[in-house]
Amino acid sequence: MSSPSSAVFEVRLHHSGGNGAPLLLAHGFGADRRTFTANQPALSEVADVWSLDLPGHGASPWADGATPTAAAFADAILRALDDAGIGRVDIVGHSLGGAVSGVFAARHPDRVRSLTALAASGLGRPVPRVFVETLPTLTDVEATEHLLQRLFVKKSLASRRLALYMLDELEKPGRRAALSRIASEMTAISAEADAAFRAVAGAGLPRLVVWGAGDAVNPLDEERLAAVGGERFVIPEVGHLPHVEAAVAVNRRLPAFLAGLPA
Repeated sequence: MSSPSSAVFEVRLHHSGGNGAPLLLAHGFGADRRTFTANQPALSEVADVWSLDLPGHGASPWADGATPTAAAFADAILRALDDAGIGRVDIVGHSLGGAVSGVFAARHPDRVRSLTALAASGLGRPVPRVFVETLPTLTDVEATEHLLQRLFVKKSLASRRLALYMLDELEKPGRRAALSRIASEMTAISAEADAAFRAVAGAGLPRLVVWGAGDAVNPLDEERLAAVGGERFVIPEVGHLPHVEAAVAVNRRLPAFLAGLPA
């Protein structure tokens, strides 16, 4: 086991390809890079698409002894981009990945051309701790379906297949402990992101905020969104996963935003 002084987070990247500037996709808590599967074909028409697994998620290992912060995750992303030879990116982050993306943009502004926040932690009202604290403990498929239904307005999207996939992921070695550790720091991570988004807004970075008006996990906060500014796309009758529940709409708006950026 690594000591706290030597433990360093690691992020694994996946390259889907496409035409345009590099685009990096960062998923939310308990998910992985596959959450953007329905978006990648449309995005690849205007961008060279990369996706990542946050530490303790998907293919990315957990660093025992390290404290999960948005800054530590952002610096792990920087190391991964350096290793892959990728310079400036357009970064898109959902929920926890949105918080990390905002902090990445604030800490490494020379590496970001634009920022898109999808229901990002730190921009909405506080994420109910019961959601992030319960998710790592799930063992029953019906309870998993019930929790996942909170992510959607259209409850049928929280399918048995999705619940079984979640349970399979939770059984991977160390996964529950990693997610529980992140959950314990979620309030601090959201505070990091809140400050970072305000800094990014002050710097004038091109930014797009996408939200589901029916988000029950991370409800929209008008005051925080007004402070961040930029372009806004709020989708009626959509929950916490707008890129999944309203993929068609997001697949129109996000590529248009990227295509309109200066070279």
